[in-house]
Amino acid sequence: MIRGVDAPYRRRVHRIAHELVALALKPRHRVHAVGEDDSHKWWEWIEDHGEIIFPLLALAVIALIVFGVRRGMMTSSADLEQKQAEKDAIVRMMRQKLLVSPEAVGAELQIDRFRAAALLEELEREGKLVQQRIAGGVAHYRLKGL
Repeated sequence: MIRGVDAPYRRRVHRIAHELVALALKPRHRVHAVGEDDSHKWWEWIEDHGEIIFPLLALAVIALIVFGVRRGMMTSSADLEQKQAEKDAIVRMMRQKLLVSPEAVGAELQIDRFRAAALLEELEREGKLVQQRIAGGVAHYRLKGL
């Protein structure tokens, strides 16, 4: 209780505070201009129900982003598994042949020769293969240690 403040004054302040809170929480119906057609009703409805529509729209966008990221991660892991399987096939093929070129690997694994060359270079960076150049600048590869 505040000293020196009479009860009617406190009741008046209390009533005004309640009215302000009620006005702030009361949904307002906006007055819209009358158009020639009903094409703006959709947008007027969105404006009138914005406190529901916009959070739902935000949740939908977040759900799409999460779905896209998960889908991208699954695709990325599937690509990595395929790439590793192709590398393993190249190493098995290298055990059968002494030297191979990207063209031979591409024909054997039925992949593009540029992809085969990239896989062979990656295996070389990993230290599993050694590159040998033959006349004409064509790169051939052999297993390291042979």
